[in-house]
Order: sequence, then C-alpha cells, then structure tokens
Amino acid sequence: MTRPLRVFFVMITVLVTTMLAVSACSAPDETDGGGAPIQVNTSKGSVTINGVPKRIVALGAQWIDVALSFGVTPVAYLDNIQVLTGKPAPWSSDKLKDSTAISTDDVVAQVAKAKPDLILATSYMADGQPEMYNQISKLAPTIPGITGKQIDPWQDMVTFLGTVLRQPEKAKEITSGVDSKIDATKNELPGLNAKTYTMAYMYSNDQIQVLGDPNDGATSLFSSLGMNIAPALVAGYRRSGQPRYPISTENVPLLDSDLLVITANTDQLMSSLQKLPGYRNLRSVRSGAVSRLTVAEIGGLNEPTPLSIPYLLDKMHPAMEKAAG
Repeated sequence: MTRPLRVFFVMITVLVTTMLAVSACSAPDETDGGGAPIQVNTSKGSVTINGVPKRIVALGAQWIDVALSFGVTPVAYLDNIQVLTGKPAPWSSDKLKDSTAISTDDVVAQVAKAKPDLILATSYMADGQPEMYNQISKLAPTIPGITGKQIDPWQDMVTFLGTVLRQPEKAKEITSGVDSKIDATKNELPGLNAKTYTMAYMYSNDQIQVLGDPNDGATSLFSSLGMNIAPALVAGYRRSGQPRYPISTENVPLLDSDLLVITANTDQLMSSLQKLPGYRNLRSVRSGAVSRLTVAEIGGLNEPTPLSIPYLLDKMHPAMEKAAG
C-alpha cells in the first residue's frame, strides 16, 4: 500500500486506542457578559478556555466544518481531505478563502504563526502523534477530541463549540437543521428502512477496501436512515476484527446489497471494477442504486459533519431512491 493511501486510512478512520476520560464543559457565568472561563476535563488534563475565542485553529476536517457551521472562519486549518486531494471538500471550499491552510510540514510552527487562542485537535493527534500534540498544546488551549470515540459524533462537537462560543441556541439550530434534512429523506424514502448498503473503496487493481463495523463513525448517516451494512461484510469484520478490511477483486459478490456507495482512486480503476465478474449481478447495480463518490466525498461520510451530511444526502439521493424501491 502506498504511503498516501496509508495516510488516507489512518486519518480518515482515526484509529485510536486510548479513550478520553471525561469531556465536560462547565457552564459560563451569564452575569459577566459571556466571558467566564470554561473548563474541559480531558485525558490530557484539564483545559481552561478564557473568554470567547477569536482566533481558532482547526486541525481536522470535522472541526473545520463545525466551526464554519457557526459562521466562524478558522484563522488557520489542517484539512486531511485537502492533504489528500489538493483542495478543501466541496461543501466548505468557498468558506475558507480567508483562512490559511496548514501543510503537513512543520505543523507546530504554522500553528504558532496563526497566534491562536483556541486549538481544536483530534484524538488521533493526541494519542497517535503525542510529541506534536504536546508542542501544539503549549501554544494555546487545545482540545484533544470530545468523546474519545474513533470518530466524534458531529452533534457533540457542535454542542461543545456552541458552549465555547456562548452560542448554545445556535448549536441547537445547526443540529436541528441537519436532523431536519435527514428526517426529510426518511419521510420521502421510507423504503430505505431495513435496507442494506455497502461502502467500498477500490484503491488498486486487485484490492477493494470495505466497511464492516456497524459501530464505525461512517455508519452514522445510514444508521439514522434505518439502513444496515451488508451482512456478509459485517461477518468479515467479526472474523478479522478490522473495521475496514481488504477483499480481493474475485470477491466482488460480497458487495451485494441494496445500495452501493463506491469510491475509486482513478476513473481507470472504476472502469476495471465495473468489468469484474459478478459486478453486473449485484442487486445495487441491477437496480441502479450505485452512488459513486470522490475521495473527498467519502471522507465526508467517514467523518460526518453538519456541512457534509446535507451535501452527501443530495449527492446520493438518486441512488437512495432506487434502493428504496
């Protein structure tokens, strides 16, 4: 597997083993104009945020989108999607024109140059890159993720930032807006309930990466629609213990489900996949319930955000409509 591909799976799946102890915000004192300190208890110690942050650095696609959903443009950001594709995700690219992109070279120096008063990081950085995290956390109050789960639920992130920004009602509005979009899809396509889906990524001529863990962060959107991962892929996960695992191209029939969400590194690989024995016999292919996503878009499923979910619901709607029957 090439190094960029390894980086893709490490950063997108955010594989961590250490859980945050407790992540809780103390309520601000409403009598002081909303500037009272907020204390956050994390596995890396207690973090105090004084006043309302004005210069936020967002490290990771989820934090970027959560900040943007509040109308807050980070002064600087490190976007794992942009690192892989060369540009921000389509649902956020027009909102980052006034922000500085951080490259993967000398991250600490670039964060320091942004002069942040709050740094929003991830569990992966805190646990997988402790030296970098320790250096960054000396620059400003730094949050090492919220829940300690492999992927933080976007709702928890919105609630957290709403507390920090002293905008709890705005947080509720953001969450309600996304939930309404999901509910609208459920009401329009009730046939999706109890249907199966497959998420697959063809990254080489002979290997296809599939999702098999029903509790993975990438299942969030589909679970909310009442859908389930194809049983054969869940069984593979339970045998291997790997949330995402490779299958050989001769095992294409394992992709059989009502909905296929597919990504390929190149158009050539996608064309090769479509010619593999068994592909045309997949239920999703026969019914037209196939949604091809870009690497950026599959990233928005792997790390759901209040911006990626509405975008991807629209993108996948034609295939979902076919899957719903």
